[in-house]
Amino acid sequence: MEPTQERTRALTAARAHLDRGFRFEQAGSLARALEEYRDALASGPLPYEEIDARLRVARVHRTLAEWDACREQSEAAIRLADEHAEDDLAAEAMNVQLGALQMQGFYDAADELGHRAIGRAKSARVRGITLQNLGRSAAERGDFAGADAYFGDSIDAFRSANYEIGVAVALTNSAKAAHDRGDTRRAIQIGHEAISLARRLNQLDVLLTAVQNQAAALVASGDHDSVEALLTEALGHFTSARNLLRQAECLEIMGQMSEARSGDRDAARRCFERARELAIAVGDRPLAERLTKRLGGGEPADDANRAS
Repeated sequence: MEPTQERTRALTAARAHLDRGFRFEQAGSLARALEEYRDALASGPLPYEEIDARLRVARVHRTLAEWDACREQSEAAIRLADEHAEDDLAAEAMNVQLGALQMQGFYDAADELGHRAIGRAKSARVRGITLQNLGRSAAERGDFAGADAYFGDSIDAFRSANYEIGVAVALTNSAKAAHDRGDTRRAIQIGHEAISLARRLNQLDVLLTAVQNQAAALVASGDHDSVEALLTEALGHFTSARNLLRQAECLEIMGQMSEARSGDRDAARRCFERARELAIAVGDRPLAERLTKRLGGGEPADDANRAS
């Protein structure tokens, strides 16, 4: 949320809970973030605070791959935003739902929602979020020129809004897109920038996503010595945060590393099997299908995670 000047004058009980919840969320303490957001809803919030709280609850459920709860809360936020003419908050809630659709592989529905959201976004920050998500869909479809254009526009929007977290997310996704199209050197270069910015901002979840992607690019470049510590850091964080989807993606990269570094197919297979179990558990169909292909000996699609 990008509050107006009037809204920042009074620190309400709801706003205090929302601020604390956001700090927990960014640190990966999702249960505590959810508790604070629910406390905000129970504190008699103003209408825009209730909308903000519900979209944040939806975002936590999305991170936990709890799709039905995510959809329920984001749709409630959109309805309230419509009732109170809060277009920017409606667009932000649409983006939460959009991200959940992308994570499940429903790119057509995600794009349709994204184009609706871009028409309602009022602030540069929310416009940047929407452009970022449209870029993610383009990258997933293999339209890397389109993805680069969206990512570039989103970075411009984030910088105009002085929203550095968004810049870190955009750099992380740009690095991943470069890796997907085979430009490993550029992926590593942008990845270093993303990691440096996320570390400076102390945005742990963005940092670890960037680290995870950097590990995938380093595997592709043959620099295996730098990968293990990065993956251990990422997997430890996502395990403690109960983020099954990110755990699965880390395990996939570990499997790739085992194959590339030592030719240890048994170790790689164990990583891929566990990763597929987790992908199925959270309903990530593209990841589960990719891992099935790896386990079956087919040509795998070289894909990993993007920030959101």
